[in-house]
Parts: sequence; C-alpha cells; structure tokens
Amino acid sequence: MSHHIEVDQSGRTDRYNEDTALALSDGIQAAILLSAAVKRECYQKLRARKMSKKLAVVRVFAAGLVILLQDKRDAIDLICIDTEFSGWESDILPHLLRHLKWLRRDQVYFASIGKKSRAHDLAWATFRRKRAPNKKVSVEELLRAC
Repeated sequence: MSHHIEVDQSGRTDRYNEDTALALSDGIQAAILLSAAVKRECYQKLRARKMSKKLAVVRVFAAGLVILLQDKRDAIDLICIDTEFSGWESDILPHLLRHLKWLRRDQVYFASIGKKSRAHDLAWATFRRKRAPNKKVSVEELLRAC
C-alpha cells in the first residue's frame, strides 16, 4: 500500500549543541535521531572537504532524509517535505534522487506542513525524548548518505 507522507524535522541541523529528529507520518510512521555529536563530526568532515558552511548544513539535512526514506520504497507514493531550507530545494531533490534510485522527481514536493501535521508531532516527540527514534544515526552512516 502506498502512502502520501509528510516529512518534518525538530531541532535544527545547523545547531551542533542539540540533536535533530527527522520524522515521516501519515499512514506509516518513522523517526530518526541525529545526535549533536554526530552532526558536529559530519559537518567538520564535510568542511574539511572544502564544502561551504551552508551547503554542509543542507547536505546533513538531505542525508538525514535519505536515511529516513531509504527502506520505504514500497510504502511511499508521494512525499511532502517541510520547507526547512527555502531556496535549497534544487540541491536537496537531486541529492535524494541520486541516493534513492527508486524515487522519481514527481513523487517529491516541498511545502510548509505546519504544526498540525502528524510528522511534526512525531519529530517533536522524538526530539523531546517522549518517543524513541526508530534509528539513531551514526557518523559513518550519515557521511555515506552525504
């Protein structure tokens, strides 16, 4: 069964003193956690590769999306990603398409999903430690998805 899902984050990927939770919801639910330490180390390694500060932050977000979505191939028909990095959609979408070979361009769009979204609630609950994430992402895994 295919679902139209929404994706949201709680805790910014550019704040290296706090964790980030990425969640998807509507019909199916999943959440991952990027710890502050994992984000910080990944960011430093990306910067060492001469990646710009802003692109490194966006790439960490996009890599988190890849990890969140990677095993959902048969469950997803349409993906609405909350507009976290306005103006960077043209970098995020190709990154997703490059890493998720099954994903088609017409399956993904970006929009503000708002605080009433179940994805927002799930990301917030995971960020606040009221719900355990489905996965805690390692530095190696995040770098592979970058």
